[in-house]
Amino acid sequence: MNLLKGSFFLKLAALIAAIATYFYIHHEIDIAEKKNTTDSSYRLLKLTAKNLSVKPRLETVPPDGYRIMADRVTVSPAMVLVVGPEALLDDAMTAETSIVDISENTKTVTKRIPLESVAGIHLTGQSQMIDVTVPIEKIPTEE
Repeated sequence: MNLLKGSFFLKLAALIAAIATYFYIHHEIDIAEKKNTTDSSYRLLKLTAKNLSVKPRLETVPPDGYRIMADRVTVSPAMVLVVGPEALLDDAMTAETSIVDISENTKTVTKRIPLESVAGIHLTGQSQMIDVTVPIEKIPTEE
């Protein structure tokens, strides 16, 4: 300990070595973080869960003289929990149902429709059934 008590040169050398070590470690940490952010393959393996709103697919129309009251279409449940690879679920906003066929309905109808794939993830196992209520009304005729 007597060696460091009086020698200004040795104290300065120890300070420089400590600063150099700090910058070296900081640089290595930055390299490791950049490597993790550019390599996204782990995100295809990492599972995550996300709540998504359910959107009904109404691609058919009712018979002539009737219309869908689109602002009153409801789904139950309105949200579903989906589990899948993080990379695929990041951009997913909605889960869609199968096509709801209303081509022969002339009044409000409620149908149980299965969910389809979500963000490229095909749902397996017991299919999630969604109740979709589609209000249909007769178009008033002008006389």
